[in-house]
Amino acid sequence: MPREAPLRVLWIAVLWVLLGGTVHAQPEVGTIAQAHAYLEPDGAEPWSGLVALPHLWDKAYPGKSGRARYLLALPPVPSDGVLRGVYFPRVGNQVEVFVGGDLIAHRGVLGDGRTDATKAPLWVPVPARLLSQSVPTVLEVRVAVQAVRWGGLAAPRFGPEAVLQPQYRERYVWRQWGAVAVVFALALTGVIAAGLWHLNREPVYGYFALCAPFGMLRFGDRLWSTSPLGWPVWGGIVALSLAVHVLLLVRFSLALIGRDGPGARRAFWVLLLAETLLVSAAFGLFQPEYWTAALGLLFVPAVGAYVIAAREAIVARKPEAIAFCIASFVPIGAGLYDFLEIRIATESVGRSSYLPLATMLFVLLMGWLILDRYARQVRAYQALSNSLDEKVRQRERELEVSYALLQQEHEQHAALQERQRIMRDIHDGVGSQLVGLLSLIGKGRSSRAALREHAHAALDELRMAVDAMQPVDGDLATVLATLRYRLQPRLAASGISVDWQVDEELPTLDSLTPHRVLQIQRILLEAFTNVLRHAQATRVRVSARQQPGPVRQPDDESPCLVLEIADNGIGMPGPAAAGGQGLANMRARAQAIGAKLDVTSVPGQGTCVRITLLGEPAPAMPATPAPAPAAPAAPSM
Repeated sequence: MPREAPLRVLWIAVLWVLLGGTVHAQPEVGTIAQAHAYLEPDGAEPWSGLVALPHLWDKAYPGKSGRARYLLALPPVPSDGVLRGVYFPRVGNQVEVFVGGDLIAHRGVLGDGRTDATKAPLWVPVPARLLSQSVPTVLEVRVAVQAVRWGGLAAPRFGPEAVLQPQYRERYVWRQWGAVAVVFALALTGVIAAGLWHLNREPVYGYFALCAPFGMLRFGDRLWSTSPLGWPVWGGIVALSLAVHVLLLVRFSLALIGRDGPGARRAFWVLLLAETLLVSAAFGLFQPEYWTAALGLLFVPAVGAYVIAAREAIVARKPEAIAFCIASFVPIGAGLYDFLEIRIATESVGRSSYLPLATMLFVLLMGWLILDRYARQVRAYQALSNSLDEKVRQRERELEVSYALLQQEHEQHAALQERQRIMRDIHDGVGSQLVGLLSLIGKGRSSRAALREHAHAALDELRMAVDAMQPVDGDLATVLATLRYRLQPRLAASGISVDWQVDEELPTLDSLTPHRVLQIQRILLEAFTNVLRHAQATRVRVSARQQPGPVRQPDDESPCLVLEIADNGIGMPGPAAAGGQGLANMRARAQAIGAKLDVTSVPGQGTCVRITLLGEPAPAMPATPAPAPAAPAAPSM
């Protein structure tokens, strides 16, 4: 490019005369509305001439990168000692500023795509020594521009530092600290949503937790003029982040009002695919109109979600839908304004975007909705828990009443069964003996010995019935000791010595009920009676011991007790199995209590009666066998 100083000064003077001086916004501040530009687009012919500011490179050369040099005329200034400077609302993508050939400011290195100076306004103090008091001063702005990056030059302002620097700071705070506020709001609400999603896995919290980091990437990008990746890779990532952020916000909004159905899910994936293709075409082919189309397409789901929420708010009166309509009205309006006035309008370079602050308000309101929703869920769960607790307590009270009634009924039934057992035992035992005694008395032919024997038998039955009702706590030794106490005098009177061999540590039997005790006593009494009547014995051995029982289950450890009554009498003349009614009654009683009865006899050597008791409940009691008659029986037992 020609850079002859005399021609440049001449051009500046002509420009100053034609414009009638700088256009003043206020007495000491001027906005430079035109510049002489030297434009060098890549792959196209250079061009030079007068351009109006703001000048947007992507509008003039869509899809092309390049470099530009803008020459601006600064008006003469008085020698008043006032510090002056130039305020650039937007310039870039990389920029160098010269006055009189001296470099007074720069941002980035020309051509290095990792830097984007357009992300923040630029304030350039101009040394007073470089400003002319009589003729315009040449301000040269050199920029390097990347395609689809919205580079160029907005209309700068020149004037006193005391006037322009507050404007610069205001815009800087608006852009940069606004982005900081949005990022902080997204981070805070995103962490809260992620925590709530971790607690109950509700999609509405998951959508917001996912959209937060994409929004943080998009809005936080303007906080750093230097990007981690070069252009256009980083630009495509940031652009796609905005699309994903908006689409996830729409999914969150629909889930919030209960309308995130299959249709919404299909639309999400279709729109995400379309946005990905448009962003790839825009930054891969360097065609900014595709990115403009992608931005316009994002209004379709946003407005659609708003319409659905408005219908839910009007028809169903859902509080979430009403709150969403109120909260989303501002960001949708701000986004539409930014799209039309900043993206579409050529003269909009340098204008401030309202979408970040509107997004911050929306995010904070959505965060409040998320917390309110969770609080209502917690209250609902608490109410449900209290209701369930009350129902459980009521059920417990009902069960306690039912249990008390059942216990009372069980006790009444047990008392009835016990009365029936006692009545049956008295009827079958004492009653039978008394009936036999009355029969003998009625015949008048019985001897006094027979009558005495019947009376003793009736008395024994009565004593056994009384002993059976005494608590033994499963201790068989107590039962045997009681029986020994009852029979010892009769055995001694008959000249029979008794050898008691009862283990001191017999295990207890939980199944030793009064019914079983009575049946065991009757079996033992029958055995002793046969010894007294028929065995002609002089000695009886009574033993009780524990031995391993039959294995019914792999972990069965039930005790097995063996009772034996052995005498040294004459024994039984025939096989034990061919015994009379007495032996049959003994077997029936053993079977009734789940015991095993074995009788062995050797003529001339005596008889042994063995009872094997298993540690398990007795089966249901059959009809109680009738006691043996008191009349003398055969010696077969």
